[in-house]
Amino acid sequence: MRLTYAPGKKNKIHVSIDGEYRFTVDADFWFSLGIYQDAEISEAELTALLEEVATRRAFNKGMDYLSRRAHSKKELVEKISKTSDKKYAIMAVDMLEQRGYVSDEDFAAQYYEYLQRVRHFGKKRIAAELARKGIDRAIIAQLEQSDEADPCAEIAALLEGKFAGKFGDEKGKQRTINALLRLGYSYSDIRSAISEHDITSCSNE
Repeated sequence: MRLTYAPGKKNKIHVSIDGEYRFTVDADFWFSLGIYQDAEISEAELTALLEEVATRRAFNKGMDYLSRRAHSKKELVEKISKTSDKKYAIMAVDMLEQRGYVSDEDFAAQYYEYLQRVRHFGKKRIAAELARKGIDRAIIAQLEQSDEADPCAEIAALLEGKFAGKFGDEKGKQRTINALLRLGYSYSDIRSAISEHDITSCSNE
């Protein structure tokens, strides 16, 4: 089989086999392969080339997602797999990790802080959200151990802010407790904070 290629718009290369168009790739990647114009290529070599191209596309898609925000490895594989075969998505994410573009440790630390400071989640809810993103339990445990935030102080701030005036009667109090439980706070900490609005510290459950 004879391979030919031609330049396209926006740094693209269009590749044909025996005069029939097969695929398009970015020029930097294409010329890094060292394939010459009018090269003779076997079926096995074409199959290997198509796999390289598919992995490159998955890699580029991953880079695009990472340019917008940090992602966990699991999250990135799932997103890339929407437009690529999963095996290429996994290979691409492995490449991104090896090159330092994706790190579950870095992502987990950033996401932990966001969930705590912006979403006001408690440790239990944060751990569940990180696990859902595919973060290893050991990484989550390390972040929990280094977290010095006082959960009762966090609850007290919510009671004086988001839930202010919503726990005057028993029905409102129960709704507030349920909402705080969903946020990931322990029942004992919630009861302590409700009974002492000026609380500065309390023991963790």
